[in-house]
Amino acid sequence: MKDEQLVEVFIPRNAANKDPNFFVGVNGVSYLLPRGKKSLVPAAAAAEIERARRAEDAMYEAQDALKNKGE
Repeated sequence: MKDEQLVEVFIPRNAANKDPNFFVGVNGVSYLLPRGKKSLVPAAAAAEIERARRAEDAMYEAQDALKNKGE
């Protein structure tokens, strides 16, 4: 794991009343990343962050589709 390639990721800021950090866990290793800053993480953690972003986008698209269906 020490030789694993590090990847730069950027975690966008949240609303002011939300947690200023972003938690991600991969293979039993936890990372607490500051929002609004770039961080270096292993490639597996970067892939999990990207997967979570895609899942969140899909959730918001589904919510919008349901809202528009009711109009």
